[in-house]
Amino acid sequence: MSDTIKEICILDCPEIRCPLVMVYVFYEFCGYFERNGYRIKKINKLSQLHNNCIVFMGDYIQCKDPVQLLYNQAPDAVYIAWYWLKQDVTKLKNFIYVYENFKNFEIDKRIQYFRKLPNSVPLLLRANEDINDIGKYNRNITMDYCFMGCAYCKNWVVDIPFKGVYKTGGWKEYLSYNDRRNIYLSSTFALGFQGDEGILTQHVSQRIFEGMAYGCIVLTNSPPAVEQTNGIAVLIKNKEDMIDKMKYYMNNPEEIKNKQEDGYNFVKQYGTNNYSYDIINEKAKSIGINIL
Repeated sequence: MSDTIKEICILDCPEIRCPLVMVYVFYEFCGYFERNGYRIKKINKLSQLHNNCIVFMGDYIQCKDPVQLLYNQAPDAVYIAWYWLKQDVTKLKNFIYVYENFKNFEIDKRIQYFRKLPNSVPLLLRANEDINDIGKYNRNITMDYCFMGCAYCKNWVVDIPFKGVYKTGGWKEYLSYNDRRNIYLSSTFALGFQGDEGILTQHVSQRIFEGMAYGCIVLTNSPPAVEQTNGIAVLIKNKEDMIDKMKYYMNNPEEIKNKQEDGYNFVKQYGTNNYSYDIINEKAKSIGINIL
């Protein structure tokens, strides 16, 4: 590896496509690198790769031998690849598989497969925030609740005695991180709704950690989200339970403050992409890969 600072590349070229959702996921994960002085760029040609790159790749492979193409262009780059099933990557000495953080991995054969590989690690979805800024943003409350994501539990916010925003849509309507941050900072509650699959696999989405990072009381229908935040996220069983919990906290402002402080402390340790990077870097070091 060169001694010069590495370049962080998100690869989306005709031979190896990166789904739009993963482009956004990689950009927000790479906020860690950006805060530490690294340049992040999306590239659309293999010829833009070089040996001093850290390359994030999706799994829409459109060629016969992607490994050989990467080896021919940049054999010494660090490759971090989303899933990449059934690819022999032994030629690439700095290759790490990343996959979803399903705690209930027994129900997904892909996760079972990756967990057996020495060069694989889950990619944790966390808040894209500097830990030194957690708890320091000004909160200007203009609404009671917010939700941003897939259309989970939409009927729970119909005709409720609270005002808020329920923002959903495809990835082409994706809200920037700054926009999401501002919405959280304007809301008392972040509704951390999860889909049935997420609850079954015990996967916790990024919105849970974002809500806590910006001082919201996170209400969720996901028992795994409550468990994986040490009980800081609050379980809601149905629409009526959600309304009751919202009324309780709004009538008990000291409880809101307590939850906020617990959330800030938790996020500083486990809820930002600093932590996500540490998990990947620890795995990389254990197999002799120097990421930075």
